[in-house]
Formats: sequence, C-alpha cells, structure tokens
Amino acid sequence: MYKSEFVELLGGIQRDVKAHGVKVLADRLGVRPQTLYADVDPRSVGRRTNKLGVLDWMVLLDETGNLTSLDEMNRRFGRISLPIPEPGVEMNALSWVQYCATMAKESAEAIKALAEGLSNDDRLDKGELADCEKETWEALQAFGSFYLAIKTEQAKFDVIYA
Repeated sequence: MYKSEFVELLGGIQRDVKAHGVKVLADRLGVRPQTLYADVDPRSVGRRTNKLGVLDWMVLLDETGNLTSLDEMNRRFGRISLPIPEPGVEMNALSWVQYCATMAKESAEAIKALAEGLSNDDRLDKGELADCEKETWEALQAFGSFYLAIKTEQAKFDVIYA
C-alpha cells in the first residue's frame, strides 16, 4: 500500500517523537501517549484514522506531483525544498554554465522586481512584495539546484574513493 521509503520516514518520525518525549507531545496534542505512539509506529501501517496521516500525505504528493502542500509546510517552518539532480546525469562544462546562467537570470529578475517596487515611493506594497517573493523563490531554487548538483558530484567522488 505504502512505499517502503514512506514507512521509513514514519520510523524517523517515531524516533523523533520518542527522543522528544511521547508523553510531552501527547499532552500537547491532547491525546493519550499510547495513541500518539500507535499513530507514529511504522508497524501499525494500514490502520486508518479520521485524520490524514503522514503516509497518506506522502502518497498524495507522490501521486499528484503537486508539492504545494509541502511548500506550505516548509514556509510554515521557515524551510525550503529543492529538486535534487537526477543521479547518473553526466555533468559537463555546458551543464555547469547552464546552472550559472539560470542563477544569473533568476537573480536579475529578483533584483528587478525589488527595484521596480521601490522605484515609485521607496516602499513595497502587497503586490510588489508578492512579486519579490516569487522572483526570490525562483532565484533560491536556482541556487539550491546548483548547490545540489555540486553535492551530487561530490558524492560520486565519495563512492569512487571509499
């Protein structure tokens, strides 16, 4: 029913709950500690509740390909998620230059949105802030993708020389 990596993630959540304290978290959630522990126990997968569980949410993300709710979750916690380059893609000079070109383009668009917003009255209104947010998000994604490409390439060396 659920992919094994989803169940592994639930195991990680269970470890976090245990480390923080099941009773403390259960009190905060207004449930019995046994209920909370059962809800994060990977061995109880398949038991349905009246709430959307993390495994169900991951299935929705996986099936729809729509990561809007993940983006909202990240925004809530001041985090971002970025696409990881596909393993096995051979990086060459053109690939690196394309990453740089994308970063430059997206950075320029973010700076342009800010400059245009400030050009009239040295303040940003709600719409201008939204434009700045959008363009900055795209620039962050470009820089993040470049960073992850670097990390992916570094990982190849770790495998080769391990």
